[in-house]
Amino acid sequence: MKQRLFGIVLVAVCAFATRPVAAGSDALTSWFTQATAYHTGGNAFKMSKPEQLPGKPASMNCHDEEGRPNFAGVWQLLKYDRIHHIAFATATTDQCSVALFRAPAPAVSVPDADLSAYSTRLGVRIGTSYATVRSIYGAGPEKSARHFVVIYSSNVPGETVALPKKKVDLPQDVTIVVDSQRVSAISIYTDMAPEF
Repeated sequence: MKQRLFGIVLVAVCAFATRPVAAGSDALTSWFTQATAYHTGGNAFKMSKPEQLPGKPASMNCHDEEGRPNFAGVWQLLKYDRIHHIAFATATTDQCSVALFRAPAPAVSVPDADLSAYSTRLGVRIGTSYATVRSIYGAGPEKSARHFVVIYSSNVPGETVALPKKKVDLPQDVTIVVDSQRVSAISIYTDMAPEF
């Protein structure tokens, strides 16, 4: 009986140890993806001009900071505005990505900062009306739903790192989450791989 019980426990432990980690098991990743709808996919609307980084202020660019919480493999939570409930995160590798989004306070410690005036280079910020987003990006469906996600795409001009330098296009996706006709999240993903 003891051998049988040991065998059952051993099989259960091995099955648990070798199973893939469930998506969303990281609380910070789940918190981020729920607020930003990052990488949800869907049809993208072509923007009339690319969104550019950094935004305003210039510290809204993709960079790492020592000691900040990492999540989702490449993302880092840099700041959280405890008054306006806005977070700022960046990701770097072969991408240059930023996310500015409304969310409840994270379960980690990050510097407090007033993020209410942060905006993209073209002027989209948390609280911007969806009508203004459509006028800035020159596209997007008319939507009356209380909550929806719109994705915009463009190419950002870049150049190769290696000499001789060549002009390249860097694919970019801007994901906008809209709640009650106001922007609640902005995620900008720029693929830097063509530069290498």
